[in-house]
Amino acid sequence: MDPDGPLAAAQTQAYFEARLPHLMLKALARVPERFDALLVDEGQDFARSWLETLDFLLWNPGEDVLWVFHDPGQALYRDDVVGEFGLERIELHENWRNPESVAALAGRFYRGREEVSAFREGGSRHRVIAAEPGHATVEALRKALHELSETEKVPPWEIVVLSGGSADKSDAWRARRFGNVVLANEAIHDDGSSRGLPHENVPDEPDDCVVFESIRRYKGLEREVVVLVELPETGERLNQLLYVGLTRATTQLVVVAPPGLAARLR
Repeated sequence: MDPDGPLAAAQTQAYFEARLPHLMLKALARVPERFDALLVDEGQDFARSWLETLDFLLWNPGEDVLWVFHDPGQALYRDDVVGEFGLERIELHENWRNPESVAALAGRFYRGREEVSAFREGGSRHRVIAAEPGHATVEALRKALHELSETEKVPPWEIVVLSGGSADKSDAWRARRFGNVVLANEAIHDDGSSRGLPHENVPDEPDDCVVFESIRRYKGLEREVVVLVELPETGERLNQLLYVGLTRATTQLVVVAPPGLAARLR
């Protein structure tokens, strides 16, 4: 479900976390088919009410295969409760996505039991730029994009700019054009509001543009070069937001952050 989409806005949290699980259980009572194995991804995003329905999808609860992949470090929307269900625990603490320096930085915000191990040696650097919110952040972003595109010759389709907030409140999205670099996102309007399009109907961004998105909506995706902007200095789930944003980069990472947060990231 798109957390910023029109359906989410039209319904209450109780509808998704109580009413829909109840309706699913009623539907299962009428459908005899079940599964021998069930794999769930992004389990940290599931409310307890949904996780409690999983056994009802199996032929033999407690005997059939039930795997729930989850990462407490990416629990952006609610506390991760998967660990409370008594499932066999296998810690996947090997980081194969991020270059060594990025993995080390992101590992400071990881919330698993084991220390993260980076398996990609070397890789391009990551850098942290301190800038006050507003105009200073937009100017720092302009300079970073200029260096990436003009000096380092990184093609625009390898870059994504991720905001710590929503697009409708983003100064970066309002600016849109940074010299020869233009930000694009075919899923949102010019004012940052969602177009309400199903994922399969969203057109591809032009190859000559740099994708812009929020960190929350980019969770689960990756790109060669990631530029993080408009990060809050405080917040209940700041560590999770940072962990998700930092781990999107497969080659290079640029972080534009308020001075206090920048000092914490260095």
